[in-house]
Amino acid sequence: MAKKDCEQVSAQCPVEDTIYGYAPNLGANGIYAFIFAICTLVTLILVFVGALGESLGYIGRILLHNNPWDGASMTIQLLLIIVAPSFLAAALYMTLGTLMQYFGPEHTKLPARLWTWPFVTADLIGFVSQCGGGILASMGDSNPSLGTAGNSIMVAGVSFQAAVMFIAGVLATDFAIRLYRRQGAVAYKALPKDLKIFLWCMMTAFLLILARCFYRIPAMAGGVGGPMMRKEAEFMIFDGW
Repeated sequence: MAKKDCEQVSAQCPVEDTIYGYAPNLGANGIYAFIFAICTLVTLILVFVGALGESLGYIGRILLHNNPWDGASMTIQLLLIIVAPSFLAAALYMTLGTLMQYFGPEHTKLPARLWTWPFVTADLIGFVSQCGGGILASMGDSNPSLGTAGNSIMVAGVSFQAAVMFIAGVLATDFAIRLYRRQGAVAYKALPKDLKIFLWCMMTAFLLILARCFYRIPAMAGGVGGPMMRKEAEFMIFDGW
């Protein structure tokens, strides 16, 4: 029987004559499929939670339009807009880890297994710091000392998050340079159009979140109600984009 007529393994169509020469291991491939499915689900959840947090935060600002003295709305928008990007950053780190595997872990200085969880864990630390600091900062009117302490914690959390993102960006840039030097522009040109668009969107999102972190450091350092926090145009540009 001609190979082109083979549809399943049989005496006339032995597995040795297939492209691989073997039947892929069910258990091993099932494990990888499960792992990547979990990664996909976690990434989608992180993006959803991050985007939802941003949306609710800006709804809080809309409520402040009607009553700038509304303490509940102030707390909602202060906390959510500060911490929501942490979920988006975590999703980016997980995606970066997957991309390293896709393009080849041999091109990165950092072991492939360290491309996701160390950065996600560091992002979680920044997230918890900002949450705790935000809660304390929201109590500043009734307890100024708590407000000051909370603001300092938030600044530390944002600064830590910015440092982690900067390191990830440097490593990702190094990876791209190494890949280009070894494979040239051919590697990029051969990519599907959708993947190219995705990579550009991901890079843009990464840079915007990093820029937001750098903006937040001096903004929060000035304290809740400080000079930079009173400039809405700057906030809408650097934090909202």
